[in-house]
Amino acid sequence: MKEYKKTICPLDCPDTCGMIATVEDGRVVSLQGDPDHPYTRGVICRKMKGYPARLHGPERIQHPLIRVGVKGAAEFKRISWSQAWDYLSSRLSKVIDTHGGESVLPYCYAGNMGLINRFAGFPLFHKIGASRLEQTICSATARAGWVNICGGVGGTPPERAEEADLIVIWGMNVKVSNLHFWPYVVEARKGGARLVVIDPYRNDTARSGDEHIWVRPGGDAALALGVLKLMVEHEWVDDEFIDRYSSGFGELKAYLQETRLGDFEDQSGVDREAMERLACMFFETPKTFIRVGVGLTRNSRGAMAIRAIGSLAAACGFFNGGPGQGVLLFTKAFSGDSSKLTREKLQVQSPRVINMIHLGAALTSLAPPVKALLVYNSNPLCVAPDASMVRKGLVREDLFTVVHEQVMTPTARFADLVLPATTFLENRDLYTAYGHFYMGIADPVIEPLGESISNFDFFQTLAQKMGYLDEPFTQSFDERLQSYFDTLKELPEGFSFERYQPGDYVLSQKSTATGQPFDTNGNRFRFVNEELPEQSRYPLLATAKEFDNPDLKARFPYRLLTPPNDRLLNSTFGERYTGDTGTVLIHPDDAGRRVIVDGALVRLVNLRGAVIRRARVSEDTPPGLLVAEGLYWPADEQSGTINELTSQQCSDSGGGAIFHEALVDIIPLPMDK
Repeated sequence: MKEYKKTICPLDCPDTCGMIATVEDGRVVSLQGDPDHPYTRGVICRKMKGYPARLHGPERIQHPLIRVGVKGAAEFKRISWSQAWDYLSSRLSKVIDTHGGESVLPYCYAGNMGLINRFAGFPLFHKIGASRLEQTICSATARAGWVNICGGVGGTPPERAEEADLIVIWGMNVKVSNLHFWPYVVEARKGGARLVVIDPYRNDTARSGDEHIWVRPGGDAALALGVLKLMVEHEWVDDEFIDRYSSGFGELKAYLQETRLGDFEDQSGVDREAMERLACMFFETPKTFIRVGVGLTRNSRGAMAIRAIGSLAAACGFFNGGPGQGVLLFTKAFSGDSSKLTREKLQVQSPRVINMIHLGAALTSLAPPVKALLVYNSNPLCVAPDASMVRKGLVREDLFTVVHEQVMTPTARFADLVLPATTFLENRDLYTAYGHFYMGIADPVIEPLGESISNFDFFQTLAQKMGYLDEPFTQSFDERLQSYFDTLKELPEGFSFERYQPGDYVLSQKSTATGQPFDTNGNRFRFVNEELPEQSRYPLLATAKEFDNPDLKARFPYRLLTPPNDRLLNSTFGERYTGDTGTVLIHPDDAGRRVIVDGALVRLVNLRGAVIRRARVSEDTPPGLLVAEGLYWPADEQSGTINELTSQQCSDSGGGAIFHEALVDIIPLPMDK
């Protein structure tokens, strides 16, 4: 008999889809979008449609495994959970007793966005005094840039884009990374709206726009400031918003007036004519909605870009709250007391802090050294920058590595102990979203496969095996869930945990707020931020750490962009494409100079490492820019991952990575026989 059960997608995507699982004889046979979810509206991406094959596939880890071969060879033998708990708790306790709590490093992020399971390990990490992981790898730079200008104000509800006369998608391949925003674009265009896409290369979304503006990678701040300079010169700015709801515009205006437009053109790669055209559209179209992507912040000027784009939107009055107006980066739909999940007070003293993008350095050169690495909700060998250095750390025989995982990822191959984790279809959790304003709780739709256990159960049991009986470690799942749920501030009037039913989709009160989100007192838009001692007071042109390095430019003449594709979500689903190295877009002029033909294998190389990809010769990328979509797993020992080439340097704010700022060379390989 078939059963239809509601669930919620756990992956790191702004859409956080409501889904319906079809279950037959204890197996999930299909997933589809939930038509009752107001944002999902019955549609899900192809990645999740194929999830049942991952859930029940041969790659699934269902039992504890202990290493018997060399690290990286994935040679393991099955052991019981009893053996695994004894081995894990004794090894971890010995590391802590011998080297101290800081010798333990957790590595986790948003492989599961369920709030309980995502932060399940934090109470234990705080209790043992582990090194604190600074979670920066995805959105830290974008959030820092937004907070610098907007404070606590969140983004505009995406539904408002339906009423827009102009939609600007800036630095985001919506058709791949924000699929459910696209229907609002379609509806707006039916009413006559124009779509402008700003992106360094012609992706699926850019190809569908009415106009594509080819901004240079890292040149977004320059473009926004150049357009704003023209609007100031034409006196096209919204003086009422600027006077009543913002601060510091005069200082930014003075900078724009004293800076040549040619400087903005040079850094953005966009000429005056295109800037004038965009400025004119903004002035003539007050019902403008700007969807801003996180990807454009993954360079050394990323936060500056958000500050500049936000400043342009504010000066145009797009934050006024009218129909069709808005700016969306993150919704900030719900906020609760995160200490209910993480329990920082269990710390006896403050440990050292390690930025997660510095994992390679942490595992190879940090003193005192990391002696134990606990990985869950992440695949650092693929997602962390400077992967060659990460691999060098993972092969250390004196490093005890534990991976709690669903499939044998490239990282898990280097583990001493691999432990089976549940998927979202086998555990309960609370899901909020950063691309829309709904949240929900999803129950398991099937029993856990084999001996897999959830992150929550894993860390609760491990804490107890290590002798910790503090209150957080004796909580049930629902006790922790309710303790956090009760702190949420944006729930509908009179709503409570007791009234919640699984399958409900709860709408944040923020989504129904109308009118101006800023006020005339302290909650003002900040063109100038005086609280940034290590940064400029206002958005301006800045030098790129790698792209503007003359020595690197002389050695490695091509810029590299590493955006997502529609096959993978970060590195999740990499097991579907074993042996596939992925492709790299190269302009015909560059291909001709390097004698590269379409479909040929090429090696991308710089001082950090090398990776093999298959060339796609195309005018979808401009000369000088190589585009390698998707975080594919290494196809073999020689292939590596695209993050062999990316830097551990930080962006300009928030400590985020500069994945989209690497200089490389491209070398043709012998043709396939």
